[in-house]
Amino acid sequence: MKAAGILITALVVVGAAACGTPVVGVPVAVPLAPAPTTSTATATVAVPAPQTVYVQQPPAPVDVAPADTAAARTIFAYYDAINRRDFTTAWSLGGSRIAGGGGYAKYTDGFATTAWDTLTVTDVRGNTVYVVLSAVQTDGSTRTFSGTYTISGGVIVGSHMTRTK
Repeated sequence: MKAAGILITALVVVGAAACGTPVVGVPVAVPLAPAPTTSTATATVAVPAPQTVYVQQPPAPVDVAPADTAAARTIFAYYDAINRRDFTTAWSLGGSRIAGGGGYAKYTDGFATTAWDTLTVTDVRGNTVYVVLSAVQTDGSTRTFSGTYTISGGVIVGSHMTRTK
């Protein structure tokens, strides 16, 4: 009789477990959700040489910063085009007027060893923009120039730049 009682208890436990009714004290396998995983991916990306106009503006002694003028914006646009290697735009912004002799091909060849330019506008007086230019070369050296650009109608019409380093 005792064996029959154990058998009946076992059948009840198994039946209850099969029906999903919890039975106290009986271990039941519980499926667990997989633990969240963190995945990472690595990619190799080619990084082009900097091609941005790096502009540094000194504090202005007046309410309007020198770089906040139409004349200065023309110079920024000119050097932005050069840094992007958009020589057609640079040429149309006045490169054609300040290139000297030799035409467009000679003008573009003049930038062959320039990696990028950093321009600082130091003053603007009317249509004359005073600048310091640092031209980083493809070999890592830097050439520094200072001087002026004259602007008329949104185009560079003259320049006087001197190499200082």
